[in-house]
Amino acid sequence: MTHLGKGEFESFLTDRLDAADRKRVLRHLSGCSSCRRRLREAAEVLLGDEPWMVAEPVSEDQYDAALARSAVFARSLQKRWRKEGEKLEEALACLDQAPGGLGDESFPWRRAQALHGWPLCEALLRKSYEARFTDPKRMLSLAESAAGVAKHIKAEKYPWPGFVADLRARTFAELGNAYRVNDRFSEADTAFERAIGFLDEGTGDPLLQARVLDLFASLRSAQRRLDDAIEMLELVYGLYLEAEDRHLAGRALISKGMNTRCQGQPREAVSLFARGLELIERERDPQLGSIGQQALLDALTDCGEYRQASGLLLQSGLREAFAAEPLNLLKLRWVEGKIHAGLGRPEKAERAFVEVRREYLRMGQVYDAALVGLELSSVWLRQGRPAQVRELAEEMYQTFVELGVQPEAARALYFVREACLYQAVTVAMIERVRQFLERLPWHPGLRFEPALFAS
Repeated sequence: MTHLGKGEFESFLTDRLDAADRKRVLRHLSGCSSCRRRLREAAEVLLGDEPWMVAEPVSEDQYDAALARSAVFARSLQKRWRKEGEKLEEALACLDQAPGGLGDESFPWRRAQALHGWPLCEALLRKSYEARFTDPKRMLSLAESAAGVAKHIKAEKYPWPGFVADLRARTFAELGNAYRVNDRFSEADTAFERAIGFLDEGTGDPLLQARVLDLFASLRSAQRRLDDAIEMLELVYGLYLEAEDRHLAGRALISKGMNTRCQGQPREAVSLFARGLELIERERDPQLGSIGQQALLDALTDCGEYRQASGLLLQSGLREAFAAEPLNLLKLRWVEGKIHAGLGRPEKAERAFVEVRREYLRMGQVYDAALVGLELSSVWLRQGRPAQVRELAEEMYQTFVELGVQPEAARALYFVREACLYQAVTVAMIERVRQFLERLPWHPGLRFEPALFAS
């Protein structure tokens, strides 16, 4: 990151910057604690003798009048937002009546006309967010409606500098996230470009900036642009710390850890997960705590720290936390298998891997089933059971070919099958192939080179 220069600090403090440069400096200051500290130091030097520091005393009457005007304005704002809050509740009730949103035939348009503006936009965003895990298409439909409402709010309706721009920035970021969830990445990119543009016109609220960048990082991660995602999450972490929201700062570290692990850096990921878990408030988001713990377990097994992972698993309470989440329970059972294998308990590892692989196949998730199958193959080879490894390798390869699964992954499984046929397969070879398959979804440009895996 390029920091601001001394001349920029002086021009900023003495109001000699044009509007564009002033916005640029404000954006930089919102994400750079070092430059904020240097700005304070420059202000002490440059502004210490400014006229307002030695101004004529203000009369008591003038002072009291200013306070009275401020109190009247504050009361008017309070009254205005009490009414907006009542409208929000009514808008939420309208959407409860019409789950499909504004396109629903049962939506009460006549009743909702008076709710247009922040109340209707906010209600749509809330309902969209609620649908993110249960109904992605509804999530997107509601977010598109929210963006349509936000676009048509007249700035004079809320005559506070930057308010409408902030609302639009948030709305288009949530729309971009909804597009991401529905795998419509090109449209997500466009929505985030608009969100960033509205941020430039807004108040510079660091929490809003952090939220927009946090969602944008999720898109970059889904697009396998891991370096970009990690860079954004570093900014998000700093913004949340500046806003003194340790919980959200911890969430950013956990997200960064997940991207870092996908880059093949499990030890750095372990550190990020541990720091993130220390910062978050479990009662505020129990699911985040459980997901963070499971991610830490995965990274520890990647590092070969099986005893530490075993102890953490026993203390974690994850089985209870995931009792109503079959897929997370399945992932946890997979981790158990890895721990058993790493601690020299082949029978327990075999049982875990067989169960997990069978369930993944039942759900049609053949890629994950193949990864577990390779874990199982390593256990069988160590037990001196090459015939079962050969049979499994043949089955996995044929499944990938029949379903047209990732060609490079199919080449890797063909290599394992051939090594089995020539009785040349080794545990080290299978481990390298498994690591290749783990990296491939995150690095689509990878190519399988048999010569690198043969020894």
